[in-house]
Amino acid sequence: MGVKDTVVPPNTDCHHFILEDDSANLEKPYGSIFLSIPTVLDSSLAPEGHHILHIFTTSCIENWKGLSLKDYEEKKELVANKIISRLENKLFPGLKSSIVLKESSIVLKEVGTPKTHRRFLAQDNGTYGPIPHSIPKVLLGMPFNTTAIDGLYCVGDSCFPGQGVIAVAFSGIMCAHRVTADIVVQFHLQLSENSSISLVQLERQF
Repeated sequence: MGVKDTVVPPNTDCHHFILEDDSANLEKPYGSIFLSIPTVLDSSLAPEGHHILHIFTTSCIENWKGLSLKDYEEKKELVANKIISRLENKLFPGLKSSIVLKESSIVLKEVGTPKTHRRFLAQDNGTYGPIPHSIPKVLLGMPFNTTAIDGLYCVGDSCFPGQGVIAVAFSGIMCAHRVTADIVVQFHLQLSENSSISLVQLERQF
């Protein structure tokens, strides 16, 4: 979402997490809101005088199936407006309707759903990141770097710790350490085997 920079206070942090109620609503649809504002770190990402708000929340594709195109578009707007209202109440007064400017601070809004992710990102069932392979679907249920195939590793948003630039970069670091550790272990095993063979050969000579 593109907004006028007047609605974002100076020295605003880049990342925010909003949970108005207790943790029981954490994984419920729309229960929590994640917000990133990359333009507080790099203003060149948006036109002068504007900020980018990357907002996402929890949802599942089942909640978006069986809708006509009209109902689908209306539901997107309804959900988006509720999320924007929550941001306005918690972080950015005047986000929807600035009293000073007499107009909305929002200049661009693109709303995506799990169906959007499935279509444009080829994510299974429109997930935003990995699908945990265990129930309950929590962070540690995500796949790690190793696989059942020797020498084959996984890296990226399809495994722990999930989606986002920082998470994917960390996944790469973890995978590099895993590969290095496996190489070192394999090297020592081979060295040990070679030493054993040399010792046996030496004993046979005597």
